[in-house]
Amino acid sequence: MPRADLLALTDDGLTQLANAGLVKRALREVAAGQGPVLAEEADGTVAARFSDGTVTRLPPGRPPGEATCTCPAGGMCRHRVALVIAYRAEAVPAKAEAPPGSAAPWDPGGLESAAFEAGLGPSGAAELKRLLAAGVTVGLEYGPVPAARLPTASVRFLVPGETGYARCDCAAGGGCAHVAVAIRAFRAASGAAEIRLGGAHEAAPADDLAGAVERLVAGLIEAGVAAGPEAHGDALDRLGRAAAARGATQVLLAQADLAGQLAAYAGRSAAYDEAVVLALATELIARTRVGDAAALGLGQPYETAMGKTRLVSLGARLVARGRGAVARVALADTDTGATLALERDFAPAEDETGFVAGLPGRLLAPGLPLAGTGRGQILTSVARRRADGLLALGQGARGRTALLPRDAILRLPAPLAAADLAAIRDRLAARPPGFLRPRDRLDAFHVVAVGEVLGQAWSPGAQLWQAAVALPDEGGTLHLARAHDRAAPGALDALSAAFAGRWGAVRQVAGPMRIEGGALVCDPWSVGTDRLVVPDLEAPDAAATAVAPAPVAGGSSLMDEAASMLAGALHAGRRAFAASSGASAPRLVADLTASGHAATAARLSEALAARGDGAVAAFARAALWIAAMAEDPGPEPADAP
Repeated sequence: MPRADLLALTDDGLTQLANAGLVKRALREVAAGQGPVLAEEADGTVAARFSDGTVTRLPPGRPPGEATCTCPAGGMCRHRVALVIAYRAEAVPAKAEAPPGSAAPWDPGGLESAAFEAGLGPSGAAELKRLLAAGVTVGLEYGPVPAARLPTASVRFLVPGETGYARCDCAAGGGCAHVAVAIRAFRAASGAAEIRLGGAHEAAPADDLAGAVERLVAGLIEAGVAAGPEAHGDALDRLGRAAAARGATQVLLAQADLAGQLAAYAGRSAAYDEAVVLALATELIARTRVGDAAALGLGQPYETAMGKTRLVSLGARLVARGRGAVARVALADTDTGATLALERDFAPAEDETGFVAGLPGRLLAPGLPLAGTGRGQILTSVARRRADGLLALGQGARGRTALLPRDAILRLPAPLAAADLAAIRDRLAARPPGFLRPRDRLDAFHVVAVGEVLGQAWSPGAQLWQAAVALPDEGGTLHLARAHDRAAPGALDALSAAFAGRWGAVRQVAGPMRIEGGALVCDPWSVGTDRLVVPDLEAPDAAATAVAPAPVAGGSSLMDEAASMLAGALHAGRRAFAASSGASAPRLVADLTASGHAATAARLSEALAARGDGAVAAFARAALWIAAMAEDPGPEPADAP
């Protein structure tokens, strides 16, 4: 009887079980007539005999990784890969209309999950019970290779009807609790794109968690960040203990970032940003007030070990912070399409010159220079993924990380690779505010194919480069925008040259997307032409192609001023801010009222004037309102709720 699982296994699926190099080699050898001689034994075992004397045997009902092989390699060796490719080639002639692996869309919800869950073992069963007890939100992708995306793991089903071919990017690689959750999610979703499982009886947040946030924010309002980490250390620790006790991972992530900001200020680090402190305080208030299990991150692992993984760069971003800079490289797991961020803060020495020019040569991690990582790919067996997508690379005698180049154009799974901009725009518009969404270092990051460059322009006054591209097959028009940043002085030159065709036609763009003025706008982190262009890692080019000036966008900055005023109040503390703000606060309140932002003016005025027990509540009303307005720049409601 033909092995339907081997016939359904695509080249991409086989690559996920092994690696691209082994698959390409086996394809060449089989096409050249140098593949193994196959035989099917009486019990259904497929045996492959190679010219070097190696014998590989795949019993019925087993995936290729469980085949026996006389070679010394463990796991998916080249012989196991060649067995699959040779079997497909013999079973499906080259001239057949349906190529091997051309599977139709299917739904893993129909898989038999009871037997799979029974075989998880004690630790897997305990993990499944924990995930379902806490509740887990799962995003689902349908098609020939369905995928389920949990907060800290992604599962792909490579072969229809076969749980043994379910590939997970956790350290287990498959046969784990994440696969069981994925099957349950597909079954319960009935075609929906997202579903939450378990956690139905989870209570509202405990008073100690909400109270810990209120005490921390009250201290910041009263004394400010300027009082130093000692003034807020106890409140931060209390919040950390309460969040850990509740398993509130999203709160723990925000608490850790806030502690980092206070430490950065105390150390006079460029990483400190009072606007970030305001955003974190707003987020903590929002998450604990809503009390939703997803908003708190109940039951989400703070960090998850990953299996042997190939992570390909999608580009890099350099952002100036004071005298220093923060570098972030976007990475994608080529198996699952999950995105991860590798980042590091850099600061110049006291007498250092050429700091910015030397940034591409700095190390993100041992053996990983920023320039090489941002333009390449890493193979690692010592990676851990934090719940917000931050990547940590460990070291050990049994594991290592290697840096390799990458191709200019990538093939990646959906939804990371996007072909329909309208679907992305609808999804972004329907999302809850950022202070309630799961934290993601690479929020709304996508890779799109480019059919045509529609034009580009340069706004000298705003130091802003803009362009527009059309996606193939009526996928829509994508606008691109990138503002100058002194940490990446060559970025705009590189973008101008790339979109003028210096290195060939633009074929692919990668970057985070947002809705602006009703249009979908991308900040390009990388551009695929005949070579890979990572704008922030390119040197300034005096010969860059000039582009026509575009009008400088107008618009009021009053909402930005309101946010900045709240941030300044948290930084300085109540007394110091009141003494230093003088007439600026009343002037801003009056300007907001006169410009039609009466609700914002009322909240800001109340927050700046509040004292004592009502200070946190007044601050929360203003901060949440202004943050929500920043994400929805439409007309302000006439009446405040």
